[in-house]
Amino acid sequence: MYCLMLVLMQMTNLMISLVDGRPSSVEQERSFILVPHGMSPDSSQRVIIPAVQSGEQPPFPCVIADVGTIEHGQTFTKGNFHYRCANGTADVIACVADDKSVIQIDRTFIRNGVKHKCTVDGETVTYRQESTCFENGIHYSTGDTFRNGSFRLACREEGIIIDGCYLQNTDEWMNVNSTRVIGHYKHSCQLVGVGKVRYTINLDGCRKGNQFFNEGQIWTDRHIRYQCSNDGTLKVQGEVNEINTDFLTAVL
Repeated sequence: MYCLMLVLMQMTNLMISLVDGRPSSVEQERSFILVPHGMSPDSSQRVIIPAVQSGEQPPFPCVIADVGTIEHGQTFTKGNFHYRCANGTADVIACVADDKSVIQIDRTFIRNGVKHKCTVDGETVTYRQESTCFENGIHYSTGDTFRNGSFRLACREEGIIIDGCYLQNTDEWMNVNSTRVIGHYKHSCQLVGVGKVRYTINLDGCRKGNQFFNEGQIWTDRHIRYQCSNDGTLKVQGEVNEINTDFLTAVL
């Protein structure tokens, strides 16, 4: 299991008004210098755009390091992101997987067991790859839990693990290596080996007919004295006569 996340801020070209290399407020003598994001105006990759002396200035191109000059409205791909040039600013419009699959903004898709997500938050775009778990035809994200019979499974970075056991005929569950007593029955969810968990239900105490007895409890039935053992079996302690005197002792 693995997770790859790439985060990108919006790229904007640096624009400076210059005349012969010096700032000026004279409109007809002004030019614009565009350089890749983060670079100096003296960069060899700079592009000089003459200012329009009258009328509206046309949209600026985008100057992108290791890509070149992209005209306004054109699109291009760099790394895992697809951009559109919008008046000097390279806006991310999609994410691109390593196999060149395109993931639209705020969309998710799964291919070959890997989930690809492209999300935007303000001016930050995030491309994320995340391994998934596959069980019974369904993909699960890391952290998801789901039921398979009596067991609660969880998708982890290392794969699918058994996270617990469901109580019989309910949606309640218990952790691995735990025990719960409900009514007269003990529910146990125990790890018995690597990746192996056993769920068992056993009588808590002893039962004789429709009567239940706790471990260690002693009672008399038809002149026979019984005791409930710790393994749930009944042990005959002896026979009792009408004046409550023991005269026979036996163990089953």
